[in-house]
Amino acid sequence: MREVLEISSSDEEPVLPKAPGNDGSSWQQENSKLKQTNEHLERQVAHQRAQLDNSRKRLEEQRQELVAQSREIDASHQEIKLQQEKLAALQAKGKSKCVDATQLGDMLSCDICAHLMHSPYLLSDCGHCYCEGCLKGWFDDTLTKHIRAHPTYDVNRKLVPPNFPQVLQSFGPYLSYPIQTQLQAVCNASRRQQPEYTCPGCRQEITKKPVVNFVVRDMVSLVGSALGQPDIRRESSGQRAGPFDAFFPE
Repeated sequence: MREVLEISSSDEEPVLPKAPGNDGSSWQQENSKLKQTNEHLERQVAHQRAQLDNSRKRLEEQRQELVAQSREIDASHQEIKLQQEKLAALQAKGKSKCVDATQLGDMLSCDICAHLMHSPYLLSDCGHCYCEGCLKGWFDDTLTKHIRAHPTYDVNRKLVPPNFPQVLQSFGPYLSYPIQTQLQAVCNASRRQQPEYTCPGCRQEITKKPVVNFVVRDMVSLVGSALGQPDIRRESSGQRAGPFDAFFPE
C-alpha cells in the first residue's frame, strides 16, 4: 500500500484570532472622542479670540480718550504760554520804563463786556478767553433759543460724547455695515437735538467745558489793584457746582 504525503503551500497565511475589542464600534468611539476634543479646543480658541478683540476695543477707546485729552492740554498750554510771553514782554519793558497799567488793562479785558477778566475762562477748542459772566450769558442765550426750537428737549438727558464718530470709526472692522449706519444715524439725530455752543468771537463749535485761565486771572489781580478796580463779581467760595455744568454735563 502506498503512503500519500500532503504538503501544504508555504504561500498560505496562517489564520490569527481577532484581538478582543478590535472591531468597528471601538474605532467609532475613539473617533467621536477625538471630534469632541477638537470641538472643545475650537470653542476655547474662539472664546480667547473674542476676549482679545474686546481688549483691543478697550485699548482703542482709551487711546482715543488720551488723544482728546492731549489735544485739550496742548491748547491750554499754548494759551498759557502766550500769556506768559506777554507778561515776560511787559516785565522786560518795565525794566526800562514803567508799564502803563491802563494799556495793560485793555489787553486783559473781556472782548464782550470790555471789563477786566477777574474770572477768566479759556475755551480749549479755539483758545479764546472770556470772563465767566459773558460766557454764561452767551451759552444761556444759545440754550434758550434751542429750547424754543425744540420744546421736547430734556436738559438732563445724557449727551452723545463728542468723540463718538471717531470711536465708531475704530469699531468699523468689527461691525456690520447696517449696524454702523444705524449707529451713525442715532448719533446724528442726537447731535441735532443738542444745543450747538460756539465761541463768541470765532464761532468755533465748543464741545468741552471752559476751564479757568489762571495766568490771566493772576495778571488781572495785579492790574486791577493798580487801577483801583477790585474784583466785585467773583463767585462765593461756597459754590459747589461749576458755572458751566448746566451746559456741559459730565
